[in-house]
Amino acid sequence: MQLTVLGATGPIGRLVLRQALADGHRVTALVRDPARLPERDDARVTVVIGDAARAEDVEEAARGSQALICALGPGKDYKSALATRTAGPVLEAMAAAGVTRLVWLSALGSGGTVRRQSFFQAGASRLVMGALMADKGIADETIAGSDRDWTIALPVMFADGPATGAYETIPLDGTRGRVGGRISRADVADFLLTAATGGLWVRRRVVLTR
Repeated sequence: MQLTVLGATGPIGRLVLRQALADGHRVTALVRDPARLPERDDARVTVVIGDAARAEDVEEAARGSQALICALGPGKDYKSALATRTAGPVLEAMAAAGVTRLVWLSALGSGGTVRRQSFFQAGASRLVMGALMADKGIADETIAGSDRDWTIALPVMFADGPATGAYETIPLDGTRGRVGGRISRADVADFLLTAATGGLWVRRRVVLTR
């Protein structure tokens, strides 16, 4: 497949990119700084320099792709509004480019999903990342209200480590009680790629844990 990846230089996006190439896909990566993309000279990688908050830049990166994976993250900026700044432009760009499949990385604890977090993780989210999670929640609702074939990934707290393939996928609308635990970034990347290329979990929000 031809895939577009946003956030390809980030901790999860770069894992998505590497696995996509290992699986034989072609990738267009929208990046601000190509020097941060080790795969920039790979013949299977097309680099578009731009900003994910600019619809015209995303449209250029999305044209010709069969799916778009948004793996953007705020780094350590717990007051970031990145999710709301990019959700609208991404949807606008996808419509203009004729791309219907979207896999969107969010987090368990975004918006109302805080009710599904373990008590410990819910407390940490409110104390440290309240503004960030509120922003993600608004963006999630924007994505879910669109006409794209979206999937919203809601991982629990991240952990280091390799991909295991042994993680749980729990539909948010079928979850009772709270979900805790940790999941490796590599397993999250595996889910994003699997969902995008396999057509799983269309128009569903999915909790990821291990």
